[in-house]
Amino acid sequence: MKKIAELSLSVGSNNHLLGINEKYDLLFIQKGKELILFSLKVLEVLEKYKFSGVPEAIIFSESKDYAILVCRQGFSYSNKVYLVNLQEDLKHLNFSWKGEAADVFKSTIFPLPNYPDHVLIGRKNSLESFDCRKDEIDYIYQTDKKIHLINIIELEDKCCLAVRYAAEFQEDISKIYLEKPDIRYYNIKEGTIHEQSHVEVEFSKYYNDKTIHFIYNGSQSILSNSRTLSEKVYNAQLYRFGIDYVDMEGRYLSGEVHFFDQEDDYLGRYSFLMDAKTFLPVYAQKDGPKLYYYTKRNYLIYMEISKEYDIEIVEFTEEDHQSLAMELLSKGRVKKNKVDSKGFKQIVL
Repeated sequence: MKKIAELSLSVGSNNHLLGINEKYDLLFIQKGKELILFSLKVLEVLEKYKFSGVPEAIIFSESKDYAILVCRQGFSYSNKVYLVNLQEDLKHLNFSWKGEAADVFKSTIFPLPNYPDHVLIGRKNSLESFDCRKDEIDYIYQTDKKIHLINIIELEDKCCLAVRYAAEFQEDISKIYLEKPDIRYYNIKEGTIHEQSHVEVEFSKYYNDKTIHFIYNGSQSILSNSRTLSEKVYNAQLYRFGIDYVDMEGRYLSGEVHFFDQEDDYLGRYSFLMDAKTFLPVYAQKDGPKLYYYTKRNYLIYMEISKEYDIEIVEFTEEDHQSLAMELLSKGRVKKNKVDSKGFKQIVL
């Protein structure tokens, strides 16, 4: 691995790498109340935008041409939702205010499968299909309870939603944890949202034109790749993981895994980069940050928490692969990759 650049943020935890958009060669970085657009093509800051709140989440449409930015207001759950058209001049973007999302906004706003320019916005008491290209609400489904969390379940022929509603106030608050969660299921068909019965799987998502599929059914996590005809099945009781990102070419998947033993005792966590052909980890960090892979330049990108929250950009190719397996990670048998730090570019944000 060769270090290409280090983006220096000020000391403190209130700075984050929010996401990457490979189509536009951009990193989106939060520093205090600023949103920084950083070009991966030329390795320099393109623009900085200031807000009244703290930018905390950015969600891209399936087309990657639009983004939803959510800013938290103060220390409460109050937030502001903005629509951004990335096809415009990146140095003069317009952030169009679109109201407020549900309290747990990082888990209630998603791109909509099969609708390239749409996003789903979970408001406090409604599910909203928003057409970013037309800049208008396409459909609203009013709910009779306050929305807490949303999970998108992408099946081969349709898109379903699992919506968990907030628990109602009770005098004995301990009973909230004893009651079964209030979860209802919906499907999106021809642009409208309809309630439906239970969905068989708990999670299902496709990536890269439906060539890579990740499915979780409660006991197993199954990864498959239709291009390479490969499949890998993991025991979800021992390895509980999620996929956060897949690069544009479908070479790598990145995510994190939590390990448990046969008695369900917690063993630890790793962030990982996984080969999309074998579905085996090729790079991992214990208790590590979210990883991104920029396939145009073979860049692995992540925040180095131990170094004052700097963002590291390193070249990562097949020569840097480690021969890893989930069993090795669960036992902590992972060596750190050697990094050549000579001649890297230091950038202060």
